[in-house]
Amino acid sequence: MTSRTEAASSRIREERVPEGAALLLLSSYDWEGNRETLTLADAIQRFRDVNGYVGLPVPAKPHFLKLFRKLINGSRPPELIYLVHDASHVLTGTTFTHDEPALVLLAAEAAEQGLYFASRGVPKSVGWALFYGGAFVECARRIAPFGQVWRGIQLGIFNRAYEYAKQTRLTNLFHIPIEKLSGMSVAEARRSLGMPAGGIAAELYRSIEIPAGLANALRQEWRSYGINR
Repeated sequence: MTSRTEAASSRIREERVPEGAALLLLSSYDWEGNRETLTLADAIQRFRDVNGYVGLPVPAKPHFLKLFRKLINGSRPPELIYLVHDASHVLTGTTFTHDEPALVLLAAEAAEQGLYFASRGVPKSVGWALFYGGAFVECARRIAPFGQVWRGIQLGIFNRAYEYAKQTRLTNLFHIPIEKLSGMSVAEARRSLGMPAGGIAAELYRSIEIPAGLANALRQEWRSYGINR
């Protein structure tokens, strides 16, 4: 019986990629190189510039999508909603570009939302349903690829981020004091909020084991962008 158990465990290890391969989920853009000097305000603007954000997003259609956004963000001015959301991405390190594998973006969104809901004290099941409910609607609208969303679910990214936030008692990301932090460097702003100076994403992703098949597929996708990982 022992030998069979050991053999089964060995097969599981062989089918998994070492935890360092979770770096396949991190953006290749150098978001962190100047975190000790770049102000949070400038970092948010860079995040928007890199991703081609001009003004506010087009209003949600169909109409019921507004319900998801209101439940997630409350009744706040759109400008503040998107400013806090982008600041949260920068501060937590869940950054991405649109010139990378789609899973990088979707993993970042799942992680950021897991951290966000947990920091607000929203029950995990409710936060999961709101986030993935909206994601599946986006899939139906052909804005997000269903296969990539499913990959994120399989890796448990939202749940891992939620648990991380609970364990570390992450500051409430709904009430990021933008005015107070905007002139600080990214690293200083993180430290003032009790976050790692290098952000949360890199630390969080290291805990994720990616199945070998998915890791190989991701490496191929990275190579299609001219990047070897």
